[in-house]
Amino acid sequence: MSKESAETDFIIVGQGLAGSLLAYLLLQRGKKVQIFDAPEIPSSSRVAAGIFNPVTGRKLVKTWMADELFPFLEQFYLELEDVLQVKFFHQVPIYRPFPNEEVQEYFKSDKVPEDFADFATIEFENIAYQDLVNSQLGGVTTKQSGWVDLKILLDAFRDFFRQKGVLFQENFNPESALSNNCKTIFCEGFQARSNPYFNYLPFNPVKGEVLEVTIEDITLDNIINQGAFVVPLSQNTFRLGATYSWHELDFIPTHQGKEDLLMKYHKLMKPNLEVIGHLAGVRPATKDRRPFIGIHPDFPQIGIFNGLGSKGVSLAPYFATQFTEFLLFGKELSPEVNINRFTSLYLRAGNS
Repeated sequence: MSKESAETDFIIVGQGLAGSLLAYLLLQRGKKVQIFDAPEIPSSSRVAAGIFNPVTGRKLVKTWMADELFPFLEQFYLELEDVLQVKFFHQVPIYRPFPNEEVQEYFKSDKVPEDFADFATIEFENIAYQDLVNSQLGGVTTKQSGWVDLKILLDAFRDFFRQKGVLFQENFNPESALSNNCKTIFCEGFQARSNPYFNYLPFNPVKGEVLEVTIEDITLDNIINQGAFVVPLSQNTFRLGATYSWHELDFIPTHQGKEDLLMKYHKLMKPNLEVIGHLAGVRPATKDRRPFIGIHPDFPQIGIFNGLGSKGVSLAPYFATQFTEFLLFGKELSPEVNINRFTSLYLRAGNS
């Protein structure tokens, strides 16, 4: 790689959310970084709705590591807004209507963990949303939630990296990682399935589609999420998502995806809408729903920061910071994210 020099400490491959945050943190700690980002390869980060939500699933339970992740991401993104001088971090409640009476009854019982109140309030009426939402069972309104405008964030990062002269918008040859005099960290999203160093990892990429829509004559500042999410972008403009498909892993919006989203919307919401945009991306999800972070079993100069899936906005700040501390000071990675949990798969694939 011609641009790599003896003075480079780290090469970061990919300028999506994972690569951008890792590169930023390394630069902030005084390291010399080069970022390679192929312009012809779409970034799923730019398609994602960017929702962060401490309550997950149909049963509305607290998400993995919520106590650590959500206070951390709030401080991290607010500080990053100051550095980049852009507004991308939107802290808004998320209203999760109860999907059925069974879930409603659960929240009326004494089975709800006491600390659930730290993240959400529970209502058994639907007064605030009765003109918008079809369900009348009540629901959960989350705190410490909202969305990140990833396009604005990644564009700001691109300008930031360009000003520092560290961004190269071109392909990176993985083979050169072995001969370079620095560490190379691959942050390629679902494209990592084709990476010769990490294709043994159990990726489970998922295509997702979203619509941009207008909904006239409603006032909605909060996100609504049950089966589909509705995110307010600006007055009368919203993002509607998302689909899940494990086939046709490409960035092409489909008629079926659009129809599925419209069906989900009308099941959730009362007002009519108009579609003004349609996007698709591929989430870099994993079989065990945990990130892939760490160093290659045989090549200590090669690493990966990937597999953040649909919760990248929540996971990336905490684990980019943890990985930076690991790379610079040898601090331990969380066992649940360290790729050494898959060493047996690497050996089974016939590697040394």
